[in-house]
Amino acid sequence: MNLEEKKLLGERIRSCRVQAKLSQDGLATILGMKRTNIANYEAGRVIPPGNVLVELAETFGVTTDYLLGITDDPVSNVEIDDDIREIQRAARKMNNKDRKKMLDIIKLTFDEAFDDDDDDDDDI
Repeated sequence: MNLEEKKLLGERIRSCRVQAKLSQDGLATILGMKRTNIANYEAGRVIPPGNVLVELAETFGVTTDYLLGITDDPVSNVEIDDDIREIQRAARKMNNKDRKKMLDIIKLTFDEAFDDDDDDDDDI
């Protein structure tokens, strides 16, 4: 993670904390850590470990992708992403024939959603 990305992460953590009307002490208490940890995250001096990043996202009701600067949408389709991941997990367990059958069933069931035939949906 470069300096600019660390700075953006820190700014987003601070912005979310302020929007949630939490002090650094208050957020530290929620996360079970010291205020200096929060100050270091917000200043971009320290990158939160993965588990802390997930806790921050859950506390603020945003995605980790938003905190990391991957997207500018704080809640970008979290539930849809979870549903897609569940379908992908099931598809990985299937042989090619069953995977094709599953996709055909989905397409037949929701044909309006597949009308525009964009090829971006071939990830399953």
